[in-house]
Amino acid sequence: MLLGKILILKSTYQFALFARKPVIKRVSALLCLMIIGVILAVGWAGSHNANAQDIRVVVRGSGYEVPRFLSLKSDTANMRVGPGNEYPIAWVYKRKGLPLKVIAEYEVWRKVIDHDGTTGWMHTKLLTGRRTALITDRVAKLYKSVEDNSKIVGYAERNVLMELQYCKSQFCRVAHPKLKGWVRRDEFWGLLEDETLN
Repeated sequence: MLLGKILILKSTYQFALFARKPVIKRVSALLCLMIIGVILAVGWAGSHNANAQDIRVVVRGSGYEVPRFLSLKSDTANMRVGPGNEYPIAWVYKRKGLPLKVIAEYEVWRKVIDHDGTTGWMHTKLLTGRRTALITDRVAKLYKSVEDNSKIVGYAERNVLMELQYCKSQFCRVAHPKLKGWVRRDEFWGLLEDETLN
């Protein structure tokens, strides 16, 4: 809606975020936990000098750094409890462009975490390198520039999804079909804590 000359982006949030599906076979869940345990053990053994937060688990992966952010390629994407189609579907995501943090890799599978802390495995064909930002504050202010006393050009409500373009210090440039501006990097999900994005 247009309020004076300031645009307010309302969240359509048609997230239908996930549809939970029951885990039917206990054997599959147990096997999944065993495999994940082995993968984590391999990662710990290879990173025993690192802090617990810095442990990276990659088994025959892409070669890209972990952790990193990707986003959903389509409007429907299944998250599984393990790295393979034989594992049960735990969640069904319904929002193209949703940013996800990759925290582990196993061949063509990526272990990801979303803005709510939910983790699971997704096939690489469901993900894209396009960077997006999901507003997490109740209302985020968008500024015309990163200069002191910059004019506010709009507001974005929680769960508004925007293109993440680049960052300068504590602000990042984001874009929406109706609005572009600078937002504080702690008001959205989609960027590593110390990441620089040019």
